[in-house]
Amino acid sequence: MDGLEHISLDDNRTLQAIGILADVLDGVDGPGGLDTVLVSKALRQVIATKSQPAFEFATRAFNTLDPEVRRKVAEDADHAAHDAVELRARVGGFLSTAPKRVGPAQPGQPTSFLNALNLRARRRPSSKE
Repeated sequence: MDGLEHISLDDNRTLQAIGILADVLDGVDGPGGLDTVLVSKALRQVIATKSQPAFEFATRAFNTLDPEVRRKVAEDADHAAHDAVELRARVGGFLSTAPKRVGPAQPGQPTSFLNALNLRARRRPSSKE
């Protein structure tokens, strides 16, 4: 679980990112579609319980998906998160700065659950910068 220690399940943005990832997983069709629905359900359990064991289970489940499916899901979740941020900005949402642009996952490298989840963190400017 390297790198997952800093994930706070009490953070609304983290829970929103998990929800976006679950929504994208629900939309996957074709081979592996059943697996993505099961991972989506595991992610929704994380949102409902804010449980670290549920989060760890969902992480393991996500990482069992085919690398190409994970890459596509991460890319689609990134676009969905970007669209959500733009919509909030247009309707006077809580974000006042434009999100940073993140490049696509490198071909041949499987996208991990943490990378897919953290795309949202790379999109907003850090208060430390």
